[in-house]
Amino acid sequence: MQRDEHGGNLVEFAIVLPLVLLLTVGLLQAGLLAYAGVMAGEAARHGARMGSVAQADAAVVAHINALDEAQAAFPIAQPRVQILAPGGIPGSELTVRVTYDVPNLFYLSGLSSLLPVVGSPTIEVTRRVTFRQEGW
Repeated sequence: MQRDEHGGNLVEFAIVLPLVLLLTVGLLQAGLLAYAGVMAGEAARHGARMGSVAQADAAVVAHINALDEAQAAFPIAQPRVQILAPGGIPGSELTVRVTYDVPNLFYLSGLSSLLPVVGSPTIEVTRRVTFRQEGW
């Protein structure tokens, strides 16, 4: 009788373990993506704000500040910064876009064989912010 229960427990464990692993990796991935979204938005906001109050070279100031902020907040996600609208003239728009390439935990953990939809080693998270160029 003891041997039968032990075998049944092992079968139940073998069935439940992949589901638990999938759920755990999914929660970690969701957390990484949420964090990357918040940090990308914050870096874009910081860069756009610093560029909007700069007296000269607003696009350069915005790019440097956004990249510094993005790298400090989440360096493993390989941040990229683009200036979509350069500002420079009071009243014009300065738009900064920050993109993170977040590691795909499903791909890295080998669980992509269970989920064929997951085929890329990274997931792109992008945020953009627009400020009006100030002038005085």
